[in-house]
This record gives sequence, C-alpha cells and structure tokens, in this order.
Amino acid sequence: MENMILHPETGEKLYRDVRPNEFKYKGESIIMDMPGWYQINGDDAIFSQKDMLVHDKALKILKERVKAREQKIEFGNIAFA
Repeated sequence: MENMILHPETGEKLYRDVRPNEFKYKGESIIMDMPGWYQINGDDAIFSQKDMLVHDKALKILKERVKAREQKIEFGNIAFA
C-alpha cells in the first residue's frame, strides 16, 4: 500500500498515519489512536471503512459509559455488580 494519496477534492497530499483522536458523546470522551490519511499539517483527513472500526469501537465504549452513568443516577449511588 502506498504511503501517500491525493485528497479527492483539494488535490492535497495525504499520508498514512495513526494519530490520537478524541471522541465525544453525551458528556463522555475517550482518546483513541485513529488510523487514516492525514495532512502533514492540518486537521483534514480521510478514513477508510476499516479505519472507521476504531470510531465504531470508541462510540460503543462511550455509549456504555453513558448508559452506566444514567443507571447510576437512576438508582442513586447504589452500585450493582
């Protein structure tokens, strides 16, 4: 696989890299390493379907955290194992 592609809209060079990316959902956040095609300097990136599996995993984790938080609020400070 090549290490460089051209952005389909801007023609700018994008390079294969893995960068920390913060994902947020309903007040929760997580930082995960996100593979993709990135600018050398800048925030523009393109992600493949395989790259998006990291996004999907992050979202699943965040949804579980929100669900646990909401259940804790609903049942007060009682912890259920």
